[in-house]
Amino acid sequence: MKRRTKTLALCGVLAALAVALLFFGGVLPFASVACPVLASLVLIPVYAESGWKWGLAWYLTVALLGLLLAPDKEAAILFIFFGYYPILRKWIGRIPGKALRWTVKLVYVNLAVLAAYALMIFVFRMEAIAQEYAQMQTYLLIALLLLANLSFVIYDLLIGRLEIYYHVRLRPKLNI
Repeated sequence: MKRRTKTLALCGVLAALAVALLFFGGVLPFASVACPVLASLVLIPVYAESGWKWGLAWYLTVALLGLLLAPDKEAAILFIFFGYYPILRKWIGRIPGKALRWTVKLVYVNLAVLAAYALMIFVFRMEAIAQEYAQMQTYLLIALLLLANLSFVIYDLLIGRLEIYYHVRLRPKLNI
């Protein structure tokens, strides 16, 4: 089988898996944040096998299908802002200096979280989310943002570990 056909088949199967994970974000309680994160991790084999151009095409496809098919639009919008992070992480990894890399990563996550929820509340008028955050005190919102940062650091470390696991354990078994 030609390399391009294998790449297309791999991207198609993994895109279906990612869209299914986004779908579960609306079906399972409290999964609207976890499912987009899991869906973004599916990108690791795509860009590892096919490169960043196929990875970006895969991400755009999953983001569009997620918006169209996922019952929970919060999960789909969060995927739009964080689904490409495994590729972005590679580019950020080229920045010299560990402190500067982490600064860029944390600025990214804070801007992405704020932009995602601003889009949900002010553009898409998701009233349930607007009411949920309107009832919270300022200190609680700050605590949520700090927890988002902590979760992001864990997510970033998880991506690094999963990339190693994929290359060492899974890739030899896939025969791609």
